[in-house]
Amino acid sequence: MKQFLTFSLFFLMLLPASLLSQRNCASMEVLESQIAEDPSIVERMEAIEDRTEEFLNFEGATTRSVVTIPVVFHVIYKTSAQNLSDAQLQSQIDVLNEDFRRTNADRNNMWSQAADTEIEFCLASVDPNGAPTNGIQRKSTKKREFRTNDAMKFTSQGGIDAWPSSDYLNVWVCNISGGILGYAQFPGGNPASDGVVLDYAYTGRGGSAQAPFNLGRTGTHEVGHWLNLRHIWGDGGCSVDDFVGDTPTSDAPNYGCASSHVSCSSLDMVQNYMDYSDDACMNLYTVGQKSRMQSLFAPGGSKESFLSSNGCGGGTPPTPSCTDGIQNGDETGVDCGGPDCDPCQTGPTCSDGIQNGDETGVDCGGSCANACPPPSSCDTPANPFASNIKRNRTKLNWSAVTSATSYDVQVRPQGSSNWQVFNTGSTNITISSLSNNTTYEWAVRANCGGSSSDYSATCTFTAGNSGSGACGNNRLGLSEQTMKISPNPARTFVNVDMDFSAHEVVTVRIVDIYGKILLTETVAGNTPRMQLDVQKLGSGMYFLSAQSKEGVLETRRFIIAQ
Repeated sequence: MKQFLTFSLFFLMLLPASLLSQRNCASMEVLESQIAEDPSIVERMEAIEDRTEEFLNFEGATTRSVVTIPVVFHVIYKTSAQNLSDAQLQSQIDVLNEDFRRTNADRNNMWSQAADTEIEFCLASVDPNGAPTNGIQRKSTKKREFRTNDAMKFTSQGGIDAWPSSDYLNVWVCNISGGILGYAQFPGGNPASDGVVLDYAYTGRGGSAQAPFNLGRTGTHEVGHWLNLRHIWGDGGCSVDDFVGDTPTSDAPNYGCASSHVSCSSLDMVQNYMDYSDDACMNLYTVGQKSRMQSLFAPGGSKESFLSSNGCGGGTPPTPSCTDGIQNGDETGVDCGGPDCDPCQTGPTCSDGIQNGDETGVDCGGSCANACPPPSSCDTPANPFASNIKRNRTKLNWSAVTSATSYDVQVRPQGSSNWQVFNTGSTNITISSLSNNTTYEWAVRANCGGSSSDYSATCTFTAGNSGSGACGNNRLGLSEQTMKISPNPARTFVNVDMDFSAHEVVTVRIVDIYGKILLTETVAGNTPRMQLDVQKLGSGMYFLSAQSKEGVLETRRFIIAQ
């Protein structure tokens, strides 16, 4: 089990989840980033797998009471649309209870292994201090959107700190960038960031939720991850497992409702909550998935503490007031509006997080007391690479630029004269509707307020060819694969073999997945091989780039293993 899990985690680091404009869960990408930052997560997850295996082999038939999980929603909003109503949040609790207890109205008997998981959820009525609560916290933010770096989970980063994760399921609701519907932290991660993140537009059932993800199943999917379930296809090919015996093997996610799709010589279970199907197509967890989740609450399980949580202890919600920091009663905002509170502030202000009125920047210039700061430099995005290259889609990635507010990505079939330009607030984007066996070229630039950077080196990939991604060659007229890294994965050192003889000096850098430069070496362009010591770098994925005075020549990914 340990060897298999370690291989699986390593394999998933090479195949990050993606998919934009369709269901797009970032849980596996977040896991990859967390492992790169804290490799000890792997050891903790292996211990959880050992305990799960014990439960499945010896305790799976043990009778236990239904587990009830207290939920607290942390709503972080910039606009009124993002500030979901109490009723919308309660509808998400209702969906979780229906789906996990298999009382959902759309259940059917297509799959005989469909199961009641015997797990329920309640909106917390007692806070960590023992005081009554309605289980909902709200906070206004100036941030337009949040990335998947967990900033929404910390007050110091503009979010809201988690309630104790040993007693509460923390659910952060906010505007997530990059078309991500949600993501969750798997058991074994940092308790301070433990929980689920949902995009406000896909939280709850009906109301403000947007089709085809308007039935609350994004919450069901992400809570499944939080309870240690993997995607139904195991985030790999037919040889990669989701650790559940009664789910058919699959080689890729399904979209829409592909109910007749066959892969790995069997019918895909597209109705499972852990696939990527539309909400209306999902309707079950299996007996195997139930057992895997229930193992967490067994003696010695990572979530055993929930059996003694008092989060649903029967307290009554606080009486609405204009000073309780909650939008409740007849208020139209947090502690404002309605018949009793002061009116909510409207119109342009110097503190609303928007450039309006006569401001020359966001909350600065014009009539505001503070002048706008000079524009910061807008660097060209580094480390562009294509991943998860499929027959009709691929994911394009790059390192973050500190001052960037968004990125423009231009893509075209190689040889075409017209670029198609996409804009995103994230450091990746999935391009769909590709033609199989067609080579595409692409580049990315950063937008920093009123200025934009140069486009990066032009990269190429061939739809359907998972190993076809290459960067830097088109812009500078170099032949492909002029730089090779070995061994890969590496442990103590990496050899860099290169032919940059046309350049007098080449600077080689190792950069982490967050864009931080960790090592810099300068060598003569005619140096055939150099060796870099990587013993001090943690396990995970890194980028190695070579640059001359003309610009980036080559960028390659490599892995450091333990």
